[in-house]
Amino acid sequence: MKKQSFVKIISICALFGLFVASGVAEARTLKMYAPYVAESYITQGLVSAAEQIKNETDGKISIKIFPGGQLGSYEDVIEEVRQGTIEFGATWPTKKYDPRLDLLNLPAYAPMGYKQYAEICFAEDSLIAKKMDEVLKDIKVKSIGGWPEPYACFVFAKGKRPESFSGFENKKLSLRVPGMPLYRDSTVAMGYQTLTMDLSEVWNAMQTGQVDGATGQTLETSWLVGKDIIKYIDYNRFHCPPTWIICNEELWASFSPEEQQIVSDVFKSWAQKTLTLMEEKEVEFTRLLKDYGIEINEYTDDDYYKLHSELRKKIWPKYNDVFGKEFLEALDKQVAATKPGK
Repeated sequence: MKKQSFVKIISICALFGLFVASGVAEARTLKMYAPYVAESYITQGLVSAAEQIKNETDGKISIKIFPGGQLGSYEDVIEEVRQGTIEFGATWPTKKYDPRLDLLNLPAYAPMGYKQYAEICFAEDSLIAKKMDEVLKDIKVKSIGGWPEPYACFVFAKGKRPESFSGFENKKLSLRVPGMPLYRDSTVAMGYQTLTMDLSEVWNAMQTGQVDGATGQTLETSWLVGKDIIKYIDYNRFHCPPTWIICNEELWASFSPEEQQIVSDVFKSWAQKTLTLMEEKEVEFTRLLKDYGIEINEYTDDDYYKLHSELRKKIWPKYNDVFGKEFLEALDKQVAATKPGK
């Protein structure tokens, strides 16, 4: 009897071990870095995508979004994903890993609004998406695709309004720029002095007068974080770099082809939904900021087109050696083809 009981116990333990190996291990929670705060509709889109992926894979792929940069610096995310300490990331790739990753910071590639932005960055024939897939493959992370981000603006503290927002003359004001040459180049081209500092220091630096304003701020961030500090916004549409969704290569290879397709399709679907919502949110935040007493400088379509065309002429050729002259010329034609009135 004792022997039979012992055999039964061993059998039960073996079955339990099999269950753990095939069930619990597959259902482990995968971490995903996200830069925007939890309240942002951009983050909420990622959360919705993760929920749908979990449902469509019967819980086998469970992704937890960590918003607001909780998992560290956005620049370190690629290495963390490559090493597997973070499984997924929606981050801004930078030239820290490959100079070509600075492509997303190229200014003036979507002056005509979010419809053009969708065509340039998210369409099936997107030159930018194909180039990003190529570069991320070279540095050993899986590229899943872009995730939309609103236009970045120039924002200015109270009492620091430039005499003219447009034009390329010396404006005698200093702006904080992120540590990305293409942001610096477009800011300098517009006649501003630049100072590089971490994003966490921006608002305090504007309050204390260390800088007069900052680049890279969205209307949403201006409303949620900076509305009591800024007084003027230049809605110039220079930059709208999407974050990019990446995955650990070994983890991706462990998914079945069906699971890979689900993950890819769901993120792309929610990227499009977020992009559609983005237009509505821009109108909403524009109204909120204006009602709060903040001046927003906007342009006509003709002015956007002219200003961005000049910026591309001034800045893009400097990066022929980085991104390839033929690639930039092809992208320029794609951008220029969408003209006011079309």
